[in-house]
Amino acid sequence: MAKMEGLAHIGVFVSDLQKSKKFYEDILDFKTIWECRVKEADGTTTDVAFVQNGCLTLELVRLENLQKRTDGIVDHIAMKVEDIEAVKETLISRGIAFETNEVVFNADVFPNGSKWILFRGPDYEHLELTEVL
Repeated sequence: MAKMEGLAHIGVFVSDLQKSKKFYEDILDFKTIWECRVKEADGTTTDVAFVQNGCLTLELVRLENLQKRTDGIVDHIAMKVEDIEAVKETLISRGIAFETNEVVFNADVFPNGSKWILFRGPDYEHLELTEVL
């Protein structure tokens, strides 16, 4: 078997591609690295934008005819940070409302513990800041 090289991207279905791009770019400092329009077999088009921050690439997908999905559900997308409190304060200043006021710490997650805090994206996607200690 050919060698697998790790995560390529995570696909996120969105209702408004421009709104989602603006959120990820302006609030979370992602950069758009590629955009395209895909002509589907049924004649519809799908708009796609790949946004990237560090080693995390998201594929934002806007279907012409939004439909109920039967694929598996991804619970959350975690973004690695170095100073969770500082990043939290920056995002609060940019209008993010976190699900809790306090950063969670758990000593059992990873050898030296981990901190995290959750918030939502424009299509209610579950996003997490995480700092492994």
